[in-house]
Order: sequence, then structure tokens, then C-alpha cells
Amino acid sequence: MSNIIRTNRKSISLSIDREGQLIIKAPLRTKDEIIAKFCQEKENWIARQRARQAKIRDFKDTFDFDNYVYILGEQTNPAQFDLSFASASKTAADFEGIYSQMAEQLLVPMAKNLAKQLNLQLSSVKLTRSHRFWGSLDRHKNMKLNYQLIVLPKELVQYVIIHELCHGVELNHSPKFWAEVKKYCPQYKKRKRELELYSFLLDEK
Repeated sequence: MSNIIRTNRKSISLSIDREGQLIIKAPLRTKDEIIAKFCQEKENWIARQRARQAKIRDFKDTFDFDNYVYILGEQTNPAQFDLSFASASKTAADFEGIYSQMAEQLLVPMAKNLAKQLNLQLSSVKLTRSHRFWGSLDRHKNMKLNYQLIVLPKELVQYVIIHELCHGVELNHSPKFWAEVKKYCPQYKKRKRELELYSFLLDEK
């Protein structure tokens, strides 16, 4: 299953969406046979990416976001946050309110404490909602954290925070940067793989 999008571009690009569909972007006048040949040459990459997305979908299915909230990796009954949840009138907006509130209470102090413990510079922490990133750090050492991190286990949240704090030392993703991350998170490669499974949250509206 694939979808070809012809636009005013210079080269062919491939991507796999969350449902495993192949998205092909090609220059306007590209012939079908050229596109087919390009895809054939990339069939191993396509298979790997489809397997990756299937793994993420299976992982997402282990959560019950309609009836529970997840705080630092723990499934929690929303009724403990607000008695109104004892009724059947709970809504997605109510759940988002819990996530936002708990992120403010837990993620912001966690970032500040980690920066202090690791002696890494941090000017401020702001919660945000991004469909692309878990976090960022600007040149003034101001950090932004996606509040949906509150769903993740604590060790993954800490990895994201350490990752961003290390950008205060190395701005890019060079070997020097990853060496810096490894100093504070020796299992960073494992954490990166685990974090990938939660990428479905970035797509949630």
C-alpha cells in the first residue's frame, strides 16, 4: 500500500506513516517506472520501517487511555485526581488537564534537580506541546519539555532531560555530544530505543 505525491521538488523521498503506508514524494514529471525502481532499491529500508511502525502500534495497544491516565509509567485511575471521575462523564479534556497539572508538579522540578545534581546549566523550564519533539534547549539555556513526557517512565524522562541539558555543552548531535550524554546516562542507547516506542504520543491530537 502506497501513496504517491507529486510536487515541485527535485528528488524522490520515502516515508512510512503510522499505519505502515508508504508515502512517496516525487518531482512532478517523474515517470512511474522510475519511482518503482527507486522503491525497489529501497525495499529493505521500507521493510525495516514498516516493522518499526508495527512495533510502535503494538506497544500503543498496551495502553488504555480512555479509562486510565499514565503518570511516569504507572497506570492510574483518574478518580484519584478528581471525584468527578467517579461518574461516566470523564472527557479527553479532563485527562489532558491531569497530564498538564502533573507535568507541572513533577517534570519541572525534575529538570531543575537534575541540572543541579549534574552541574549542568539551566536557566528556565517551560512546558509545551509539540508534535515533533520531546524537548529542546536554546543557547540561553532555556528548556522546553513536552508535557506528554509525564506518561513515560521516569528513566526515559530523565534521559530526555539529560539529552537536552547536554545541548548546553554541545549544540549538535556530534560524537562529542553523545560522549557528553554517556557521562550522565551510560545506558543512553537503550533509552533511545525505548523512547522510540512512545513516539505515537507525538502524533496524538
